[in-house]
Amino acid sequence: MKNIVNLTRYALPYKKHIFLAFTGMVVQVAVAFFIPYIMQFILQNALEVRDVELIVILSIVMLVLALLGIGAGIMNTYSSQYISQHAVAELRLDLFSKIQTLSFKNIDDFKTSRLITNATNDMVRVQMFFSMLLRMVIRAPMMIAVGLVFALSTSIQLSQVFFITMPLLIISILIIMAFAYPRFRRVQRSLDDLNNTVLENANAPQVIKSFVSQPHEIDRFEKTNENYREANTSAESLMAFAEPIIFLIFNLGVALILVFGARYFGEGHPAFFTDTGVPRVPLLVAFNQYSQQILFGLMMFAMMIIFISRADVSAARINEIFHADIDLENPEDGTHPTLSGAIRFEDVSFGYGKNGNRVLKDITLTVNAGEKVGIIGSTGSGKSTLVTLIPRLYDPSKGSIYLDDYNLKDLDIPTVRAQIGFVTQQATLFSGSLATNIIQGKEDASLDEIEVAAKDALIHDFAKESEAYYNHIVRAKGTNLSGGQKQRLSIARALVRKPKILILDDATSSVDLSSERKILRAINKLSYNPTLLMISQKVASVRRMDRIVVLDNDGQIDGVGTHETLIKESKVYREIAESQLDLGGEHNG
Repeated sequence: MKNIVNLTRYALPYKKHIFLAFTGMVVQVAVAFFIPYIMQFILQNALEVRDVELIVILSIVMLVLALLGIGAGIMNTYSSQYISQHAVAELRLDLFSKIQTLSFKNIDDFKTSRLITNATNDMVRVQMFFSMLLRMVIRAPMMIAVGLVFALSTSIQLSQVFFITMPLLIISILIIMAFAYPRFRRVQRSLDDLNNTVLENANAPQVIKSFVSQPHEIDRFEKTNENYREANTSAESLMAFAEPIIFLIFNLGVALILVFGARYFGEGHPAFFTDTGVPRVPLLVAFNQYSQQILFGLMMFAMMIIFISRADVSAARINEIFHADIDLENPEDGTHPTLSGAIRFEDVSFGYGKNGNRVLKDITLTVNAGEKVGIIGSTGSGKSTLVTLIPRLYDPSKGSIYLDDYNLKDLDIPTVRAQIGFVTQQATLFSGSLATNIIQGKEDASLDEIEVAAKDALIHDFAKESEAYYNHIVRAKGTNLSGGQKQRLSIARALVRKPKILILDDATSSVDLSSERKILRAINKLSYNPTLLMISQKVASVRRMDRIVVLDNDGQIDGVGTHETLIKESKVYREIAESQLDLGGEHNG
C-alpha cells in the first residue's frame, strides 16, 4: 500500500482541516463508548435504587452526548471532503503537468487512453480514499483500541470472545486482499482498453460512416465492453462475497458473548454477581455494546482494507506516470540563443520504439538560414519524422542535429520551440474562438498581429464575414470549419509568433493550388524571412522552392537540388513528377 500512502502528502498542507476532521472523529468515538458506559451506570446504580433524578440527569447527558456526536460527525465529514477535493485537485494538476512533460515516446508507451483513465477514474478512487482517510481508516483502529480497553475493564472473561472473532476476521481480510489486488488491476487495464475504443471511434466518425463499418466497430466495442464487465464483475463479486463473511463474524461475536455470558451466569462466577448475589445483567449489556463497537470497527477496517487495495492500484498507476523516465530531458544548463534558422543534420538515423525499424537512415543535410526547402517522397518515406526531430519532439537514434552550430541537445527546449512555427499534417484546433486558437502561437499577440498573421494565412476574409469577427466560435477539433479553413487557421497560429524556422507538414493539402501559392508568396514576403521546410505530396507545391529534398522508401536521401536538377538526377523525384506533370511541366489536375 506504499503507493497510496505516498500520495497522502497531498493532504498534509491542509493542517487546519486535518485537525478538525481528527477532532470530530475522536469526539465521535468517545461518544460511541461513553453512552453505553453511562447506560451501564444507570442500570447498575440509579435504576437499582430508583434514583429518578439521577436517571433524568444522566439521560440528558446522554442526549447532549448524542447531539455532540452528530455535530462532530458533520464536522468530520465536511473537513474530510474538503481535504479530499483540494488534495486531489492538486494531484490532478500535478499529473496533468507531468503528462505535459512526457515525450512523444513516453505517450506512445503509455497510450492516450491510459492517460485519460489516470486523470479521471484513477483520480476518483484516490479521492474516495482521501475522503475516507479521516472518517474510517483512522477511526476503525481507534474504535478497536478504545473498545478493547473498555471491554477488558468491564469483563476479562467475556473478552475471550475476541480470541475467536479477531483472528477469523484478520485471516479473512488477508485472503480477500490476496485475491482482490490483481482483480482491481485487471479492471483498470480493461477500462483503459474501453477508453481507447471509444476514443478511436470519437476521433474517426467520418471514416467509420464512410466505410459503413459501424457493425464492426459495435462488435469491437461489445468485446471490449464485455471484457470490462467480466473484470468488474469478478472484482465486485469478491466484494459481495466479503461482506456476508464479515457480517457472519460480526454476528458470531454477538452470539458468543451470549453463550459465554450464559455459561458464567450458570456457573455462578463471582464476577457476574453482586455481593448480595444479584446477577450483573448490566455488565452483559455494556460488554455487548462495547463488543459491537469493536466488531463494527473491525468490519469497517476490513472493508477499508479492501477499498484501500483498490485505491492503491490506481495510486500505483498514477505514480507510474510520476516516476516515468522522460527519455527527452531539457538540459539544466541549456543555452538560450536567438536563432537565425540554420539547420544541419549529421548522419541522423531514427526508429520508433526500442527495436523499431529505422524510419530515417544516415541523413546528412544542411539548410541555410532563410532558405526555402521542399521535402517530398512517397508515403512512409519519413518526411514527417524528419521535421519532428527539429523541435526535439523526438531524439535521433543516431547522429546529431545542429541549429546555428548549436547541438540541439545542448539547447533549452522551450527556447528552441518558441522560435519554431510547426503546422502539423492533421490540423489540430481547440474549442474557443478564431483568436484564441491563433494566440496559442503567441499569448500576448495584439489584434493587429492576429490580423496580419490571418491575412498571410488567408483566413482573415473568413473572420471578416463573421459577425463575431475573431471571436467567431471554433468547436473542439474545428468541427464547424472546413478542412481548408482549419489548415489556414493552423498556419496563422504558426505565423503570429514570427518564427525563425517555419515547418509546414503537408499543411496545405486541403487548400487549392491558387490559395497555396498565395500563402507561399506571403511567406516569401515576410520581413523576418524564416527558414521554410515544406513537406508536400505535390511536385507543384515544392518545385519553386530554393531546394528540394527527396526521400526514398528506405528513409534515405535520394537527392537534393532544384526541380530541374532532380528531374535529371533523382529517380524517385522523376517518378513522382511524371505521375503528376505532363511533358510540358504543367500540372495535370
